[in-house]
Amino acid sequence: MTGTVAHVLTFPLDAGSVRESNPEAREPREAAAVEAWLAAARAGDQAAFGCLVDLYQRVAVRTALAALGRIEDAEDVAQEAFLIAWRKLGGFRGDSSFRTWLLTIVWRRALDRRRSRLLWWRRTAAQSAEPFDQVPAASASPEQSALARDAIQRARQEISKLSPTLRDTLLLAATGEHTYEEIASVLNVPVGTIKWRVAEARRKLGQRLSR
Repeated sequence: MTGTVAHVLTFPLDAGSVRESNPEAREPREAAAVEAWLAAARAGDQAAFGCLVDLYQRVAVRTALAALGRIEDAEDVAQEAFLIAWRKLGGFRGDSSFRTWLLTIVWRRALDRRRSRLLWWRRTAAQSAEPFDQVPAASASPEQSALARDAIQRARQEISKLSPTLRDTLLLAATGEHTYEEIASVLNVPVGTIKWRVAEARRKLGQRLSR
């Protein structure tokens, strides 16, 4: 059943699948553009901030999606986070990258929304669609598609039974958007803790799905 876990989480059951490269290690031209947009935005240039929104919108939505499980909620939270980031941009001191600072805002807003809905996990477990766009191939037979849906549903139910710390860390890693270091910054825990949580969550899922 480990293949089921891999399909649901979008990566195989090994730690090497999490991005090891620095998300901020862009091409020099792009890095220079980000710095220019950031400087202009801090001076009040809304168009420059719009360029930053365009650049980071996808990762913001996928980060929120890891906590919320529904694309509609994730998009709302991402929009709220960008508005907060714009208002608080003058207080950004550069202790972390702008991307990490922004995603920390996204994650906190996502948790706030999740805490306001006591039935959130129950709803998540009942959903039939995989949040990270995992759908059966068009060439799959009806029987194969049905089996895949059943397997994904079972895996999603098992994910929902993980402790919140394991579940959240695993789903953040599952986006494929973050390094361990970035997840550690967003969750405000050591990198070693992130690696342990991901490995432990995978181990538990592998055991449960192999029964």
